[in-house]
Amino acid sequence: MVALLEVKEKLVRIYGKYEAYITPLLRFLLALTAFLFINFNIGYMKAISTIPVALILAAVCSVLPVNAMIAIAALVVLLDLYALSLEVFVVGALVFAFIYFVYFRFLPKYGYNAVLMPVCFKLGIPYIVPIGSGLLGEMYSLVSVVCGSVIYFFLRGVHENETTLSRASDAATSATSKITIALNQLLMNKEMFLVVAIFAITTLVVYIIRRMEIDNAWTVAWISGILFETIGLISGCLLL
Repeated sequence: MVALLEVKEKLVRIYGKYEAYITPLLRFLLALTAFLFINFNIGYMKAISTIPVALILAAVCSVLPVNAMIAIAALVVLLDLYALSLEVFVVGALVFAFIYFVYFRFLPKYGYNAVLMPVCFKLGIPYIVPIGSGLLGEMYSLVSVVCGSVIYFFLRGVHENETTLSRASDAATSATSKITIALNQLLMNKEMFLVVAIFAITTLVVYIIRRMEIDNAWTVAWISGILFETIGLISGCLLL
C-alpha cells in the first residue's frame, strides 16, 4: 500500500509539472480512439471515415474541452447515420438531443465517460469505467456512464441491422419500419437496460464506499464494485 501511494505521488508530481503537454496528448489519444471506433463500426460516409480525417479531428479536439470533442464525435456519427438512412439519422439525432438536454446541458463535467464507455465496450473492458467514475468522480457522474452505454448499444444495434436500415433497402423496407427498427435498439433492448442498471448502481456503490470514513476505503470500494458488477451481470444474463 505504501508503494502504491508513493507511485501515486510521483505520478501527481509528474502530471503537475507537465500538465500543459500531458492533457492535450491524452485528449488527442482519446479522440483518435473514438474517431477510429466510429470509422470502423459505422463509417458509412466514406469521405469522412478515413484515418487522415480522424487524425485531423483528433488534433483539433486535443486543444478543445472534452465536451467539444463529444459534439464533434456526435456530428461525425450523425453524418454516418445520414449516409446509411435518413430514418436512422432522425432517430440518432433524437437520441443525441435527449442525451444533451438530460445531461450535458446541466452536468457537463464528466462528459469524457460518454466517450470512454463505447470505446471500452468495444475493447471488452467497459467494467472499469463505472468503478473509475465512482472512485474519481462525484455521484452524478453515473449519468454520464449511462449516456455512454446507451450510445454504444444504439450504435451496435444500427451496425447489426445496417443491411435492413440502409438506403438500398428502401424498396423492401418502409420508412416507418426503419424508424421502428432503429428505436427498438433502445426501447426493446433488455440487455442494454440490464447493463445500464448494473453500471449505474456500481458507480453509486463505489462512490458511497469511497466516501466512508473507514480504513482502506478506496480498496474496499473498488473490490465491492468488481464483486457487484460480476454478480449482477452474471445473474442478469442468466435471467435474460
